Amino acid sequence: MTKFLLTLVLFSLSIQSFAQLPAPASNPMTAPGAIGISLYGHTLYWSNPINVDYNEVYFSPDSSLVANLDPSVRFYNGYPSTVFSSAALNIYGPLLYNTKYYWRIVEYNSSGNTPSPIWDFTAKASPVFGYEHFFNSGLDGWQIIGPSGLTNWYWQNSSNANGSPGEIVFSWTPLFTGDSYIMSPEFPAAANSFMALNFNYYEDWWSDTVVVGCAYTTDNGNSWTSIWELHATGNVGPETVWSSLYIPGNFRLGFYYTGFSNNIDFFYVDNVGISTPITVAMPPSFLQTQANPTELKVALTWNQGSGLGYVTGYQIQRKNGLPTSSSPYVTIATTDSITFSYEDLNVELNNIYTYRICTLWDGGLLSHYGNESTAYVPPIVPVELTSFAATSEKNDVILNWNTATEVNNQGFEIQRKTAGEFERIGFVEGKGTTTEVQNYLFRDKDLLSGNYTYRLKQMDFDGSFAYSDEVEIDIEQPSVFYLGQNYPNPFNPTTNIKYSIPTDGNVTLKVYDILGKEVTTLVNEYQQAGTFDVVFNGSNLASGVYYYQLTSGELTSTKKLMLTK
Repeated sequence: MTKFLLTLVLFSLSIQSFAQLPAPASNPMTAPGAIGISLYGHTLYWSNPINVDYNEVYFSPDSSLVANLDPSVRFYNGYPSTVFSSAALNIYGPLLYNTKYYWRIVEYNSSGNTPSPIWDFTAKASPVFGYEHFFNSGLDGWQIIGPSGLTNWYWQNSSNANGSPGEIVFSWTPLFTGDSYIMSPEFPAAANSFMALNFNYYEDWWSDTVVVGCAYTTDNGNSWTSIWELHATGNVGPETVWSSLYIPGNFRLGFYYTGFSNNIDFFYVDNVGISTPITVAMPPSFLQTQANPTELKVALTWNQGSGLGYVTGYQIQRKNGLPTSSSPYVTIATTDSITFSYEDLNVELNNIYTYRICTLWDGGLLSHYGNESTAYVPPIVPVELTSFAATSEKNDVILNWNTATEVNNQGFEIQRKTAGEFERIGFVEGKGTTTEVQNYLFRDKDLLSGNYTYRLKQMDFDGSFAYSDEVEIDIEQPSVFYLGQNYPNPFNPTTNIKYSIPTDGNVTLKVYDILGKEVTTLVNEYQQAGTFDVVFNGSNLASGVYYYQLTSGELTSTKKLMLTK
């Protein structure tokens, strides 16, 4: 009996030693540092690990409560068996403008629990903003930050800039050579906010060329963007400056002097005003992004934005990394006003991308940007299909496709549809697991004239599968010499060129640069009458405009294409 009990104890200890805590939650779509989050209707998304029984969501503007997993800020509780992968914030209530919020997920299983890192985001700033200051009694929060001339700025109870008594003054003494800034308090602003600025000034010149100006900073004065700059060779003013600009986010305004301070006597500033229009365009309130687990792409969806007047479309921007990354945003696409989704195909494995979107409206104006949304492209896409094309040759259809990587790939079932449902017409074995480019071909023979649609069913050894995009082709006897416009256009790096020749003969299809120099020959052979589809790969060429020319006998046709990288 003692031996039996000892065995049970050892068995129990063995089970416990192999039991594992769950991994932490990961890949938050609203990633750390995200800004522009709507006050209403936002939803948090993340990825859960395997081996989880239930989880909890903690959320609060108080970081210490979230860090300590205080029950008062646990607003989703999945005990005993619910595993959440999203959390709608509408049950929390409306968020507050320009307020930072903290959140984390705690995963539970029979061995214990694992909290995620603490993630944070900032709710959007108010789209309407106003500031007006007359300096009646002092600098009132404006800071002298130099780096030179730290004692050259001061407040004075005068009205040289043509305002009410009280103004900012820059004096020539003590002497220095360099840049000297005075900086405002921080103002809240949504990313890409349209602002109107006005101020009064008077420049009292002494000698040579005096350089003074107005600028803004988004990093507390470490770097500046000039809004207005005066190069004076005499007294200027008093006068009022009116300007408008797009602000990238929360900012501070500044006035500056640059150069040898003895060139000026005084620079006076007063009546500073900053405002947004009463009616402004609004971006979509919720942008979602999701990396595809089996294809190399990121899918974006958003809801409708609004604008004063006619909304013309949406501008999509992307940057590498998390929202806190220093990488710049780059515009990757513009859609029309009735399109609320986009697929970003220009992504790479094992990368993180953050996106944002704004509304375009008539007059060429842009709204501020909505919420930042982050997508995580996995390190390996099981089968990365890079191209799938169909060409006709007499009464045959030739299918060509390429893969960049394959993992656990059993092969491809070829399916065809003429009317009704797809049917299997063949199978091509895959290469299992490989990181090398693979090329595949299948010929569908002796077809009658008509329209045919094809797709691939990629199948893994474990039984899972995924469908490719569909390709469509016509089998017919061409009656005219025809060169089609390449598709897609613009393209990067591949595009398809379709052409038809009505009679047998020697055929060439060549690509030229804008100077007429031949850069590649795509076709140079004797061909029978028919319709053909050729893939042009421009990966080795520079971005720009090129021409492609089809010649068959005495017939020639030329069209233009554009390569963008």
